[in-house]
Amino acid sequence: MKRVQGFTLLEVLVALAIFALVAASVLTATARSLQTASRLEEKTLAMWIADNRLTELQLSQSPVADGREQGEVEFAGRRWQWQSEVQGTSEPDMRRVTLWVAPMPAERAAGEVRERAVVSLNGFLGVMQ
Repeated sequence: MKRVQGFTLLEVLVALAIFALVAASVLTATARSLQTASRLEEKTLAMWIADNRLTELQLSQSPVADGREQGEVEFAGRRWQWQSEVQGTSEPDMRRVTLWVAPMPAERAAGEVRERAVVSLNGFLGVMQ
């Protein structure tokens, strides 16, 4: 009588367990990769907003006063908040600008922009005389 060769139930269960472990690790790595890509996209968009705002201040026809200012902007289909702080420097004809950009929170009372900011940008403005 010829004996039929095949996998035992135990061998099939071990193979399934190994496959499940590999699949779980692949899914975890994929989820982490998607989170990283999303975070990079958010940081890139926020940096563009900060750079655009700094350029607006640099191209302003009127002198920029020292102090804080904030606003909202829609960019890439999302709402963002920005805050800027202009300070004097040791050079009388230069002003230092710090900009913070954060995504618009779901709740209005979610804290200050600089606390939630995904990027901050420093730049300088020349004072025209």
